Amino acid sequence: MGKADYLAALEEGIARLQAVGAEGAVVVHHNDADGLSSAAVLSLALERAGYRVERVPLERVHPPVNQRLHDRFAGLPILYVDLGARAAPMIAEVNRGRSLTLIVDHHFAEETDDPEVWVLSTELYGLSGEKEISAATAAWLFAQVLDPTNRDLAYLGVIGAIGDSHDREGRLVGENRAALVEALSRGEIQVAEEGGREAYRLTKFGAPLELKAFAKALTTLGAAGYAMGGPALGVEALLFGPSPEYEGKLAELQRLKRERFEAVLEKLKAGGLKKSRHIQWFSVGDAFSPMGVKIIGEFCMEIRDADFVDVGKYIAGFQDQPAEIPGLGRFDWDLVKISMRVPSPLEERIVRKEWPGLAWLLPEAAKRVGGTIDACHDYAAASLIPKGREEELVAALDELVEGRLK
Repeated sequence: MGKADYLAALEEGIARLQAVGAEGAVVVHHNDADGLSSAAVLSLALERAGYRVERVPLERVHPPVNQRLHDRFAGLPILYVDLGARAAPMIAEVNRGRSLTLIVDHHFAEETDDPEVWVLSTELYGLSGEKEISAATAAWLFAQVLDPTNRDLAYLGVIGAIGDSHDREGRLVGENRAALVEALSRGEIQVAEEGGREAYRLTKFGAPLELKAFAKALTTLGAAGYAMGGPALGVEALLFGPSPEYEGKLAELQRLKRERFEAVLEKLKAGGLKKSRHIQWFSVGDAFSPMGVKIIGEFCMEIRDADFVDVGKYIAGFQDQPAEIPGLGRFDWDLVKISMRVPSPLEERIVRKEWPGLAWLLPEAAKRVGGTIDACHDYAAASLIPKGREEELVAALDELVEGRLK
C-alpha cells in the first residue's frame, strides 16, 4: 500500500461523488490550523467544480452531534476532513444511508462496510499521519484528483503540516515535502536553514509570514474563537490573506487566552497538578469559557515542558464541554473533554516504541468509561467522556500503561 493506492481510492470516492449529481456539498472539518487548512482546500476545490459549499467546524465527533448534522444535511454529500476516520462506524450508523459521506483524513481509522461511507484516511494506505502527510496535504491530493488545476493549493498542505508539527524533526518529509516543493516552485513559500532546521515563510500574500506563528494564530482563531466566528475567519485568511478583521479578532483572542492560561497556570504551580503512577492531570472546569474545548489541548501543549511537569508522565487536562455547538444548536449532555500531551523526553520514548503512544492508549481507556473516540496521534489525543468519571479514566490509563510496560 502507498500513494498510488491512496490516489486510486480517492478516484473511486470522487467518481461516486460526481455520480450523486448534487449541486451542493458539506465540508465538516476540525478547528485547528490543519483542520482549517484542510477545509480551505476542499471548499475551494469543490467550489471550482461548481458545488455550493457549506462548512461546519467541529471540535469533536460525538454521536448526538453527528446525528443532528446528518439529519440536517440528509441527501447532500458530506465530506469530513481532519476528523472522522476513527468514528466511521458511528458515522455510518447515524447517516443511515442518506448521504454519500467521504472521510478525508490522516488519523488512525476504522473501516465500515457501509457503501455510503468511504474512509479515505492515509493511515489505511501506508502514509503516516504523524509526520508524512497532514490532513491538508491529503485534501490537496483529493483536490488534484478532482481537477489537476488544484495543484496550486499546495501551500495549504504545508501550512497544515506545520500546524500539526510535522516538522518536529527539523524539516517536512513525505507528501508534505511534495506540497512544499510545489509551493516553492510557485514562489508562495520560502525556506531557510536556521540552526540545522528548516524555517518556512509564507509569501503568497505579500510580506513574508513566519509559518509557525501563522499556524499558531490559526489554531487560536479556530480553538479560542470556536464560538465566536474564528474558524470562518481562519479559512478566509488562508484563502485571501490576513484581513484587519482577522488581526483584530486574533488580538482579542490572544489576550483572552493569555489571561485564562495564566490563571490556571498559577493554580497548577501551587499544587493543582494531580499525579498517579503514570499520569499527571488537572481539570479547568469552565475556566476557559467562552473559548472552545480544543483550547485545553493547546494549554497541555504549552505546559508540557514546564519545570513543574514530571517529564516521565503523560499529561491529561479536562475541560467542561459546552452544551452549545456553533451552527448545530444546544445538546442535553454532561460531558468533559480530555486532551492528552506528552513531555518531550516521554515523546522520545514513544518514538523509540519503548512506551505506548496516545493513539492506542487514550482510545482504549476511554472505551472503559463510556467515552467517544476519533482523531488521535501518538503525541496528542482527545476524547469526550461523561463528567464525573475523570478519576476512573486516569486509573484505566495507568492500568493500560502498566500492562504494556510489563
